[in-house]
Amino acid sequence: MSASSSPYVRRLLWIVGCFVGGFALLCVSGWALVVHGSTQDTALVTALRWLPVATGAITVAAGFFLLSLPVPEDPEDFFLPDDADGELQRTDGK
Repeated sequence: MSASSSPYVRRLLWIVGCFVGGFALLCVSGWALVVHGSTQDTALVTALRWLPVATGAITVAAGFFLLSLPVPEDPEDFFLPDDADGELQRTDGK
């Protein structure tokens, strides 16, 4: 991702990544590891089976957290650089 992309786009990509990655971890690891577990497994093996499920749940929770963060009321805060006013004044010749 380029340095000129807006924080809004970066946050949106993080949210999408958290949701897709988290749900994929929950579905794939939940089905393959936890459902097919054995009662003969040791506590360590059981904990390792649940580790991807817990990671997926934390990742999805992080996506919801990023989604709940406030968005600035002025949309220009996302799309204009910090010194946009100074650049506009220089282009006007002042």
